[in-house]
Amino acid sequence: MSYNESSEWDEKSEMECLVIFKKLEAEKFPRGKQMEYCQTLSLNTNLDVGNISATVSNYKSVAGVNKHSNASENTKRLYQQYRNLSVTEIEAIIGKMV
Repeated sequence: MSYNESSEWDEKSEMECLVIFKKLEAEKFPRGKQMEYCQTLSLNTNLDVGNISATVSNYKSVAGVNKHSNASENTKRLYQQYRNLSVTEIEAIIGKMV
């Protein structure tokens, strides 16, 4: 669980991207919806919408939806740890984070 201290990225933001991935997965990845979700998260954080979308795409790759990417170890670990949980369950975990 290593994140650059000068970055806005942390475990919570990484998991919020996982939630976006899980929502898209449940909706069968409708065109344009990823950017909509990413923009909403960007408005509520100091994270760049492009970086959020790239992380969501990395979740797609780790899940085998997209071709291979250079997903971070954090993305791979969180996907393995929480892939069987629902959006609601992941959001509950995020809600308990500081």
